[in-house]
Amino acid sequence: MRIRDRKNHPLHATRRRLAVSLGALSFVLLAAGCSEEGAREYEVPKALCGVDVPAEVLDPLLPDGEKVSERSKTASGVKRCYVSVDDKVVLSTSVEWYEADTPVAEVAEKTIGADPGDKVTADKRYSYSGKGGAGLIHCEDSSAIDKDVDGDLYTTVRVGGDDSVDAADVLKMIEAYTAGSPSAGECEVDL
Repeated sequence: MRIRDRKNHPLHATRRRLAVSLGALSFVLLAAGCSEEGAREYEVPKALCGVDVPAEVLDPLLPDGEKVSERSKTASGVKRCYVSVDDKVVLSTSVEWYEADTPVAEVAEKTIGADPGDKVTADKRYSYSGKGGAGLIHCEDSSAIDKDVDGDLYTTVRVGGDDSVDAADVLKMIEAYTAGSPSAGECEVDL
């Protein structure tokens, strides 16, 4: 058989199709293996430093990674919670006192660097954007609050990283964190 005739031989065509098929299969398997990289390997917390927050509310604000951790810190009248994924802070929250009747947008601007154009809910209880937000805590028993404090208690949420997330997801988070704070004892704590 001549070399020129090998290319036209049926066995050569079969081998060529097999090689193309194996190449395509290899590419699909390689791409599938790469898509597993960057997957979330940790379980989303159901509370942040003692404040219950539904995992489905927190989930959209956390990136992929191997492990999640949290730490809290209280200083200068502010209680903070830092959430880290793979040792990088990706979300922080705070509970802090402000002078009575401070607008929530002002609290957000001072604590998380919110823009004046960030959204404020109709009841003026929450301010939010894709980077974070603030909320006014309603404490049922005001007698539990330090008598020397004439102010209101606020929560803040700051989303870490350079990219913002969906503002609606931030609003859900600040609402859940603000609603969960009184039952976590935040209204009774003299920060």
